[in-house]
Amino acid sequence: MRKAVLILATLVLVSATIQKTNRLPKDLKEISGWVFVNDSTLIAHNDGGNDPKIFVLNLDGSIRHKITVTNSENTDWEDITTDQKGHLYLGDFGNNNNTRTNLKILKVSLKKVLDNQDVEAKFIEFSYPEQKDFPPKLSGKYFDCEAMSFYNDSLYLFTKCRAEPFDGKCFVYALPAKPGTYKAKKKYYMILGKRDWFRDAATSADIQNNKLYLLTYNRVIIHSFENGRAKYESHQTLLPITQKEAIAVHPNGKIYVADERQKIVGGGNMYIIKPTEKKK
Repeated sequence: MRKAVLILATLVLVSATIQKTNRLPKDLKEISGWVFVNDSTLIAHNDGGNDPKIFVLNLDGSIRHKITVTNSENTDWEDITTDQKGHLYLGDFGNNNNTRTNLKILKVSLKKVLDNQDVEAKFIEFSYPEQKDFPPKLSGKYFDCEAMSFYNDSLYLFTKCRAEPFDGKCFVYALPAKPGTYKAKKKYYMILGKRDWFRDAATSADIQNNKLYLLTYNRVIIHSFENGRAKYESHQTLLPITQKEAIAVHPNGKIYVADERQKIVGGGNMYIIKPTEKKK
């Protein structure tokens, strides 16, 4: 299969208004993903090592309630998405060291979560067929992932580059959105930048209205996204650089971003980005 390479050679800065709104609750100090399920509700989760809790939030980031996934640990939950059939998907695929052999996505009932009921998950287990060694050599550490979104009956994964030297490759994989054991299908890769993983690696994703929104620690990168193919359109720089880990696009087009709370770099906030039309 021919692999298309998308290089962000010409960067277009989209005009936008960025508003830092509220401080997130301490219960979400390690927020790692969130998603809109209607125009007034976000659903969020924390990073790996925390309790296997799912949080239902109001638009201001306050917690409405939280529930437990009763049959799974939070090994390294990194992102969350939803489909149109009443399911949530939690990506337990964080893999900083590229050593994990138990990658999976949890599929749970959205209705039960909204009704404040604990849930049991069904599991989509997977591996990357290109990975032969655990860990691979430093130059081949492409098997971490923190970004996922549902699109056309599939789950799309956007990997986080850990290669040394850093080359900025973000591989795009697809998986069926149904329980089972699979080999992830590699589609192509993008180059998000070649500086370092702190600035040029994907940490969260959302696909809405045929647009892909990829988050890094310092910007939102917007692509057109049709038939599973991403084409760069623009980006919005987010300063200061903090550990931004969650992105969700509201039905009105506003982009909601959250960062983890860290002693050194700060964070623990939610931000709302309102893109404006580019002048012709």
